[in-house]
Amino acid sequence: MKILKKKNKPDKNFVISAIITICFIAGLAGVYYLRNLGYSKDVILQKANNYFINERYFMAAKYYDKSYDLGASGAEFFRNYGIVLSKLGNYSSAEKYFQHSLEADGSNSETYYCLGDAFYQKAVNSNNKDDFLQAARYLEKAISLAPDVEKSYLLIGLCYRSCAMQENARAWYRRALLSGNFSQSGFYNLIGHTFREEERYLEAASYYKRAMESDYSFVAAYCNTGDMYVKLNDNASALTYYNKAIAVNPDFIVSYIKIGSIYFDQKLYNEAISWYLKALSVNPDSDKANYMLGLSYKEIGRINDAVEYLKKAAYCGSDDAIYELRNIGIELR
Repeated sequence: MKILKKKNKPDKNFVISAIITICFIAGLAGVYYLRNLGYSKDVILQKANNYFINERYFMAAKYYDKSYDLGASGAEFFRNYGIVLSKLGNYSSAEKYFQHSLEADGSNSETYYCLGDAFYQKAVNSNNKDDFLQAARYLEKAISLAPDVEKSYLLIGLCYRSCAMQENARAWYRRALLSGNFSQSGFYNLIGHTFREEERYLEAASYYKRAMESDYSFVAAYCNTGDMYVKLNDNASALTYYNKAIAVNPDFIVSYIKIGSIYFDQKLYNEAISWYLKALSVNPDSDKANYMLGLSYKEIGRINDAVEYLKKAAYCGSDDAIYELRNIGIELR
């Protein structure tokens, strides 16, 4: 006869105690995980922001991406992430994050400017008129929210000029002038550029002169005016303004090169040489001045001198100088 042993039932209090202990441990683990998750996100985001501030955009993008995966959000976060991607040339992704930023804060003018800039940069690469015009629309919104930000007027003007819509660009430049908050000479000069692009040289010259009147020291405006007189075949007036530029700023090398080029085009090579030498006294490493001086010496048969300056121009970065040296029979090594 078998004797059946009675199985011992688990102690009820022990089971309850074990369950409570397991739940408690699981709860502590969950709290620890969540706290460390938040800590990790904050640390990673802080690293991203530091890289962003120090313009280390590749590393910033890497850490912003990690922050995003951990749940980072907000208008500033999305805008900074978009700026980083734009700096890296990833304009389509940048646009997406700028849009997220606007969803969080639709009244931030800087975000609209960044969107406009991303579309402009993308359009420059693709020469896409629609992207230029889309950029202009975002910039117009940026200006409506913050009318005292000069860079928005500068960029919207470039958008319209890139579409050969110079009159639209002039309208925004004039609006900037009317505000009285920005450089009068700078915007007069830009209006001059729009007329120059339309080959309306007299009108361009009139605005370059306004730029000079607004700021006597604005040396580029003198040279721009001289350029317009060259286009109008009035070399005497051109020389007058180039010389005025030198009087205003003797260290502005462009003026000397432009005077030299007038004489070079007239085949007055010795006069041209004297001006190119003056240019090199300002900056001996000017590729343009060395190149033109080399050409001038070549024209008067001083080949050794021509080679000397053409070589210098080539070493300074002039591809044209390399071509001329090859024509003479010299290959650089």
